[in-house]
Amino acid sequence: MSGMAVFLAVLLVVAFALPTPGFGQSSPPRFRVEASFIKVPVTVSDGHGRSIQDLGPRNFKVFDEGEERAIDNFVLDKNPVNVVILLDMSGSVREEIDEIKDAAISFSKVFDKEDRISVMTFADELHLLQDWTNNPGKVRKALKKAEPGYRTALFDALQKVGRDRFRSVSGKKVIIVLTDGVDNESQTAFEAVLPQLVQADVALYIVSRTRLILREVQRQARVEFLNQVMKNLLKDDEDFVELYFREKETAMEHLSESTGGRVLYPLKLEDLRGSYEQVAKELKSQYLLTFRPPLQSDKQFRNIRVACSDPMAIVHHREQYAWSPPGGRR
Repeated sequence: MSGMAVFLAVLLVVAFALPTPGFGQSSPPRFRVEASFIKVPVTVSDGHGRSIQDLGPRNFKVFDEGEERAIDNFVLDKNPVNVVILLDMSGSVREEIDEIKDAAISFSKVFDKEDRISVMTFADELHLLQDWTNNPGKVRKALKKAEPGYRTALFDALQKVGRDRFRSVSGKKVIIVLTDGVDNESQTAFEAVLPQLVQADVALYIVSRTRLILREVQRQARVEFLNQVMKNLLKDDEDFVELYFREKETAMEHLSESTGGRVLYPLKLEDLRGSYEQVAKELKSQYLLTFRPPLQSDKQFRNIRVACSDPMAIVHHREQYAWSPPGGRR
């Protein structure tokens, strides 16, 4: 075992008791062809995170395995939004719980009456606090009831929400989860989460607490001691605590971006509300592109890419689908 692996193993046992997820080994996302076309929600923003809303079909190109496909349809996506607000209520949030609740309550107020919200929390177990509703008052009441637990079963929660919460739900399906990405309780493997989310056609947005808690963790005497031991042992100035959290961030980015979502990193508690608001604006300003898949394919998993003619545009979209004959069943 390398010195790096020894350090991470010790750090996980002492500080978090969490195996680093093997995100690089996960199966490709499986987007099934349900009809004769593929739907691709697309978010376009400038370098300052502001939505670009004045584009048309001529501004976009869609590539399927590198081959350009004709855009069959292009619209601003006005489908109703179905959002699960999922909050990590593990023990580490106890001192921040009021700010977390307030940010989520503010987020719930920006949606239209056609949109629906469900509220869930997790620590050791997953809890449903509010079933689907378009009533902000019910959402607020549910969030006020949220109480912190102890350990963190993040992967279990995501897998179960993707599997169960969106059954018989039509329209845009989204999970927004606030978490630090540290899982120390799940029975579900990291690699099992993405296929479940993609199968349910769910976009995952993550408001990550990693930047909020990094300095706090580094100040813990036991972690500081282990960090210094590893620096001396490996004769390396690398901050292994930062490395540990970077690995969590990379895993979260892989998971969210593969579904067409992304990760936001508030730097202080006061930024939580802004992160939620940014997601809300994004969900209300997406384009929806469709194209026809090939009738035959020698690959089960096909890569897609959306290009925009605006050189300043930053484009987010799902990146793969699983080919099956048009009209094929999931």
